[in-house]
Amino acid sequence: MPPSRHVGAMSNVRVRNVRPKPGFVFDGHSVMPVPTQDGLANVLTGRGTSVDRSTHNFWHGMSMPAQQIEAAYRSSWLVRQIVDIPAQDETRAGRDWDADDELIAKIEAEEKRIDLWAKVRQARILGRLGGGALFINLGDDPSRPLPATIKPEQIENLVPLYRSQLTLGIADDDVLSPFFDEPVDFRLNTAARPLIHRTRLIFFKGLMVPSMHFTNWDDRFWGDSVVQVVNEAVQNATSATSGFASLIDEAKVDVFKFAKLAETLVQPGGDAKIRKRIDLATQEKSIHRSISLDADDAWETRTLNFAGAKDMITTLMGLVAGAADIPATRLLGKSPDGMNATGEGDERNYFQAVASRQESELRPALDQLDAVVMPSAGVPDDLSWKFSPLQHLSEKDEADIENKEMDSVSKIVGAGLIPESALSKAVQGRMIESGRWPGLKEAIEEAEAAGEELPDDDGADLGIVPTNGGKEADPISPTTRAPSASPEPARAAE
Repeated sequence: MPPSRHVGAMSNVRVRNVRPKPGFVFDGHSVMPVPTQDGLANVLTGRGTSVDRSTHNFWHGMSMPAQQIEAAYRSSWLVRQIVDIPAQDETRAGRDWDADDELIAKIEAEEKRIDLWAKVRQARILGRLGGGALFINLGDDPSRPLPATIKPEQIENLVPLYRSQLTLGIADDDVLSPFFDEPVDFRLNTAARPLIHRTRLIFFKGLMVPSMHFTNWDDRFWGDSVVQVVNEAVQNATSATSGFASLIDEAKVDVFKFAKLAETLVQPGGDAKIRKRIDLATQEKSIHRSISLDADDAWETRTLNFAGAKDMITTLMGLVAGAADIPATRLLGKSPDGMNATGEGDERNYFQAVASRQESELRPALDQLDAVVMPSAGVPDDLSWKFSPLQHLSEKDEADIENKEMDSVSKIVGAGLIPESALSKAVQGRMIESGRWPGLKEAIEEAEAAGEELPDDDGADLGIVPTNGGKEADPISPTTRAPSASPEPARAAE
C-alpha cells in the first residue's frame, strides 16, 4: 500500500479516495465493518441510508449476571412481584382428585408431611429467576436412579436448588435417548460434591433460549431469567418514580434576596447573621402572619409544576405490567384506570394464561413428582386430577348458576331424556361438589343407610315440577312423551 494511503491509529496523513467495500464504512480514520440488513431505502429522503439514524440500531445480546439478578430480586419490589406472583398463582389452589375420600386424605397427608406445595412454589420461583430444580431425597445414594418400588413415607424431604448449586454434566448425544441434549448427570456444588442422578431431579426452567449462536451450555439448558426481559421496563419506571419523589423536597422553595449579601458574608460572623435573618423571616411568615424584610430585600416562593407526572408514571407502570404479562390490577394492587373500567377482562385473560402454564409447564413436573409421592403416600400412582379453579365466584353468581342449572334439570325431566334416578344422583353430586350445601353428603349416606329409597320416576321427589312451555306438564310418562323415530301415519277421519 502506498504511504499516502496508509491508515493508522496515530496517522495524521490525510486520506483521499478511500472506497470501502460493501458492508464497510470509512469513519475518517479507518475502514470499519458495519452490520448490514435488508430493508426499505429511499435515497431522496435518506430513509434506510446512512443518514437515517435508525439504520444504526442493533440488538446487543448479553446475559444478565447472576449477581444483578439476585440484587434486583432482593432490592426491587417490582421485580419480586413479577417473579413471585405467577408462581404463587400457579400453586395456591392445589388440585382436585378423582378419587374417594380415603385416598384423597392419604394424598393430602403426604403432601403436608413433605410440604409439597411450598417446595414446588419455591422451585418454580427459582426457575423464573433463571433455572431451578427440586431434589427428591430418599435418604439413599443420590447417584443411583430412583428405585422401581417406593415404600410408604420413603421420601425424607424435597430440596429446591438454584442453577448455581448444580454443575451440569456432559450432554447426552444419543438422539434416540429420551434425555437427548440434556446433561447425563449433575453434581451438587457443596464440599462433598456428590453426584446426583437426573431421575432424582425435577427441573423448573426459565424462559426458553434458542440454540442458535453465542449461547453457552448452562443458559441453553436452564433458560433465561424473567428479570432479564423486564429489567429495562422496571428500571425506567423506578427511575421515573424515584426522580419525581426526589422533587417533592423542592416542590416549594423560598428565595430570599438580601441587599449586600456578599459583603455581609465576608465579614466576621456574616454567615450567622444571614442565617438568623432567614430563620426569623421563615418563622414569621404564615397564612395568619406577615413577613418583615428590609426595603432593599426581596422574597419569593417558587413551586414546581407536577402536571403530567401521574400520566408518565402510569404509562411506565403499564409497560412494566405488559412486559411481565401480569395485569396492573394484580401486579400493582390498584384499581383499573379508565371510566367504568373493572379490570375483569384483564384478570380473566391473565388467569387463563396461568391455567395454560399450569398444563404445559407445571403438570409435567407434578406427574414426574407424583410417580414418587403417590407410592410414598400408599395410593396408586395412576389417579387422575385437575388443577383447582383459580377464580371463585361470588355467592350471588353461584346462586344464579344453581338456578339456571335447576331450570335445565326441569327441562330434562320434562323431556324424559334421562331416568330420574340417575339424574337425581347427578344433581346430588353437583350440589355436594358446589360446597353450598354443608352436611348434604353425610345426610344422603344416613338416609340410604336407613333404607330410604331414591326418588321415583315422577320427578316429585326431586322437588321439580316439569314444565312444558309454561303450562302444566301432561301426566303421560316420560317414555311415551319422547318423540318416536318413525311415527305412525295419521288415520283417515271416519
